[in-house]
Amino acid sequence: MIRIAVCCGGGFSSSALALHLEKEVVSKGLQDRVSFIFIPIAHLEARQDEADIAMVCPHMEFKVREDSRKGVYRIPVTVIPPRLYGLMPASDFLDDAEDLLELWKAGGKNMMTFPDEPRPLAVKRTVSHRRWLKGEKADFGKK
Repeated sequence: MIRIAVCCGGGFSSSALALHLEKEVVSKGLQDRVSFIFIPIAHLEARQDEADIAMVCPHMEFKVREDSRKGVYRIPVTVIPPRLYGLMPASDFLDDAEDLLELWKAGGKNMMTFPDEPRPLAVKRTVSHRRWLKGEKADFGKK
């Protein structure tokens, strides 16, 4: 099972997103594959043992880049592209987490991005990277 921390500064939208995703995990029967928790970005360094990967709100990219330069994180940390934040279903978050963890194991460095998406704020896809590579489009609410 992959444990995904959803992080941001204040936590209003990211805590709601983590709760929404965790409810979707239950409704889709994905409990044996993934779990989502909210961790404030200010607490991620101390709590990173609670997650396998951290997915951070777009507006915190500067903090992730800064902390990554300092070597703060022992787990992969990625920034959720703005077009995906709040829209992508749990299964797509899981796809991205699985693929980013593979890149991490192959020697990836923080801030984790897909090689063809070095700037999260410029990402235009609306599905997981894996589905986007296959040419699939978003099916909001249909998964």
